[in-house]
Amino acid sequence: MFLNMLNERESKNFLELAALAMKSNAIIDRDEKAVYETYKREVNLLDYQLKNIDREKLVTAFLSSTKKVRKAVYIELAGVLYADDRIDQKEQDWLEQLGKEWGFRDTEIRRMIRWVQDFNDLLNEGYDYILK
Repeated sequence: MFLNMLNERESKNFLELAALAMKSNAIIDRDEKAVYETYKREVNLLDYQLKNIDREKLVTAFLSSTKKVRKAVYIELAGVLYADDRIDQKEQDWLEQLGKEWGFRDTEIRRMIRWVQDFNDLLNEGYDYILK
C-alpha cells in the first residue's frame, strides 16, 4: 500500500526485512507468504531472490532513509505479521525492537501497529459484507 514510496534499494531491503519478520516467531504462515508475494508485486521485484542480509545491516540501511519511508516500511512489516489476524508476543517484541532502533517513540509504535490491526479488521468486515 505504501511501498511506492521506496526506491529500488529500499524495496530490496524491505523484502529482506519482511522475510526476517516472518521468521521472528519461527512460524511462517501461508497468509504471511501470500502478503509477502503481494509485496514483491507491489515493488515490481517478482523475481527477487533473498540474499539473507544481516538484520543489523538492514536496520542501519533504513536509518539513511527518510522517517516517512521508515514509517511506511514499519506499517507494511506489521501488515505481513498481522496477515494471520494476530501478532503473537515474539512478533510484537520483534516489531517493538525495530521501532526503537529506528527512533520511534513507544506511542508511535503502538499507534502504527494498532492502525494496521484496525485497517485489516475493516478490510475483513468489508469482505464479509460484500460476500454475504
